[in-house]
Amino acid sequence: MPCIAVLPAAPLLPAVPQHGIFAQVQALLVREQLRTAYVRQLEALMDGCAGS
Repeated sequence: MPCIAVLPAAPLLPAVPQHGIFAQVQALLVREQLRTAYVRQLEALMDGCAGS
């Protein structure tokens, strides 16, 4: 049985608005948080494979 059957889908990142610095910063922060969570999920899956 393979340790990773299916890779998790990459998150859909919110669009960054053209105007409004506050809205732009908020969108960029959300994008970074989603990306970081996805990377951590992939690392956890890879660590699980290395440990087996």
